[in-house]
Amino acid sequence: MRTLRQRFLMWSLTRFLHAVRRRLARDPSPLRVRRDMAAFDRRLAGLLKARRSPPVALPNCLAHWVESQGEHDRVILYLHGGAFVAAAPNAHGLLLEKLCEHAGARGFYVDYRLAPEHAFPAASDDCLDAYRFLLDSGVPPGSIAIAGDSAGGNLTLGTTLRIRDGGLPLPAALLMMSPVLDATFSGASVVRNDGLDPLFRASVFEALGRQYVPEASRRDPYVSPIFADLSGLPPSMVLVGSSELLLDDSVRFAQRAPGAVLEVWHAMPHVFPAMHGLPEAAEAIRGMGEFLRRHVEPAAAANRGSGPEVR
Repeated sequence: MRTLRQRFLMWSLTRFLHAVRRRLARDPSPLRVRRDMAAFDRRLAGLLKARRSPPVALPNCLAHWVESQGEHDRVILYLHGGAFVAAAPNAHGLLLEKLCEHAGARGFYVDYRLAPEHAFPAASDDCLDAYRFLLDSGVPPGSIAIAGDSAGGNLTLGTTLRIRDGGLPLPAALLMMSPVLDATFSGASVVRNDGLDPLFRASVFEALGRQYVPEASRRDPYVSPIFADLSGLPPSMVLVGSSELLLDDSVRFAQRAPGAVLEVWHAMPHVFPAMHGLPEAAEAIRGMGEFLRRHVEPAAAANRGSGPEVR
C-alpha cells in the first residue's frame, strides 16, 4: 500500500512521462531525446553522494570510477541508456551509486560515444575497450559484472557476446534493465503495448533506431543480440515493466538464455529502478544487489581462484 506521498510521486512521474511521450511522438529526434533527458537529469543533480574519480581516458571516450560507502571488492561496469543518442549522468550515476552500495562494489561508468555523430559500432567498441581496461588494470573477470539499462542493456549483452567471441575471459554476471535487444523491433509487445507504455510510442523506435544503425544491419547479433547464439553466457538478470513496448525483448532473452532470471514488474515504466523515490525502485535495486553479491566474487577471492592453491 503506497503512502500519500508515494501516490503523488507516481502521479507526478506518470504525468511527466506522458508529456515526454507526446513530445517524442511529434519529434522523435536525437535533439528532443537529449533535451528531455537533460530536464529529468537536472532534478537529480543534488542527490549524488558517492565519490567520483577524475576522468579516465579510454581509446575513444572517457570513463570514471564511482565509489559508494562500504566495501568495494567487486566492479560494476555500467553502460547507460539513452536510445544510443543521449546520456543522463546524474540519473544513471545515482542508480549506479545505489546499486554499488547494495552489491558491495565500485562502479566504472562509461561515457561511450553517441549516435548519430558516432553510429554503430562506436559505442560497442567503447564498451569493449572499457572491459579490456579493467582486465589490463588487474581486475579479475570473476569480480566484474556488466550492467546497463535500455540501450545500455543492449550494449551489456552485445559487449559480452564480443568478449566471448573474441576469446576474452567472461565477466561474472550480467544485469539488464528494460534492455533493447531487438533492433528490428519484431517483439509482439511493440504492437500489443503501444499506447500502454507510459514513455514510448512504437513509431519512435524506428525513427531513433536509424540514428544508430542502418536497416540492413539491424539483425547483426551485436546490434540485435536476441538473434545471437546465447550459449555460454554468465548468470544474467533482467528487469522490465509489464506495459513496456520492449517487454518481449526481455521475455525472449530469458526463454533462450539458460538460467537467466527474469523479473516482470507490474505497470512499472521503462527503467523504473532509476525513478528515485519509488518504493518499487528501491526494492528492485536491493534485489539486483543481492543477485550481484551471489554471482560476483570479491576481488581477493577471485584472485585466489585464478592461480594454484597455496599451502
